[in-house]
Amino acid sequence: MAMTPSISSETLLSYAKQFGLPLFVYDAQTISTQIANLKNAFNVPLFEIRYACKALNTIAILRHIYQQGCGIDTVSMGEIQIALQAGIPPDKISFTPSGVLLEEYAYAIEHGVHVHVDQLHVLEWMNEKYPGTEITLRFNPGVIAGGHLKLQVGAEDSKFGIHINQVEKIKALTDRLSLKIVGVHMHLGSDIGKSDSFDEAYAYVLKVAMQWKQTLKQIDLGGGFKIPYHPDDHSIDIESFGHKISARFKSFCEEIGRDITMIIEPGKYLVSQAGYLLMEVSGTRDIQQTGLAYVASGFNHFLRPMNYDAYHHILNLSNPHGEISPYDVVGYLCETDTFAHERPISKIRKGDVLCLMNAGAYGFTMSSNYNTRPRPAEVLVQENGEGVLIKRAETIDDILRTDLGYQSPL
Repeated sequence: MAMTPSISSETLLSYAKQFGLPLFVYDAQTISTQIANLKNAFNVPLFEIRYACKALNTIAILRHIYQQGCGIDTVSMGEIQIALQAGIPPDKISFTPSGVLLEEYAYAIEHGVHVHVDQLHVLEWMNEKYPGTEITLRFNPGVIAGGHLKLQVGAEDSKFGIHINQVEKIKALTDRLSLKIVGVHMHLGSDIGKSDSFDEAYAYVLKVAMQWKQTLKQIDLGGGFKIPYHPDDHSIDIESFGHKISARFKSFCEEIGRDITMIIEPGKYLVSQAGYLLMEVSGTRDIQQTGLAYVASGFNHFLRPMNYDAYHHILNLSNPHGEISPYDVVGYLCETDTFAHERPISKIRKGDVLCLMNAGAYGFTMSSNYNTRPRPAEVLVQENGEGVLIKRAETIDDILRTDLGYQSPL
């Protein structure tokens, strides 16, 4: 399977010239298509998509996703603030943190955001400070699934969620508290391409949910749906998967005796394929059989290849029909920051523009100022085809502005 950008090479090159490099470019139409795919796949009376905005939380992106009928799931006070700034109503925002200070829960509750809780002490504190609050409990299904060890957040030893052996204790606790348990939640992991793991995890969480069937309003099944990263890769068959899960969920609602809202929390599934990172080649060097291509970027802009050993397809936009040769594509940091190893790419020359694909998820949101390097600009290609700057590139002055520059007296 050939992998080509949804935006033409000529258009991407024009953005590189107009907005400078490195540059993140996002395609709004691809995001809309992914949302439509999910809506068509799941067929239950009450259904909601809550976008996991940790994947990409630029305000213009959140606005576009909300306009497609989705809510937003957040994991920090900062993400709640961004969602509110984007114009998302509080009742369309959920808060699913892990190990945060109580102040963050307080902020969420006081701003009308629905919270997910997975720790006993938080429940007891919340009952004292905010009695009667409607909350969702997050459970750990104890199922190992995900494209990388670090992405397997539903495993039994994961830090996330209430563990299997705590269910009875949580039930006894909530029975004596005034908090209203209106939902149960789970998230299995990321980049999961087979339905077997979901089947096991969903069966577990639906069984647990029966403990609170009298007050239950929603089941949040998380996300983690796989999308393709390389030419021979595959995505989850979302149509058949959605049909199967919808049938199971309808049966659950029949057992409960009323319709319950089914929520899913896709992040990467919505935005990964919509994003591209454009990088300028600063130089090349021949090393035996493999060429070396230096780009003016690094894991300060895109961490996934280095952190997760993730494959991201790379195209040479400037020389798409050149002779194919193997290259190591490396960054400009004073660290090992290899984007690709022995990757077949059309001949790379100094000044060429390379396009790293699937850069929409966990790219900009995981970026940093390491080596005092500014973050790139972001451009959104709207559904009318117009490319709009949605976040300008940082400057060194932006970085220095937060440094108080304290000088100790001599």
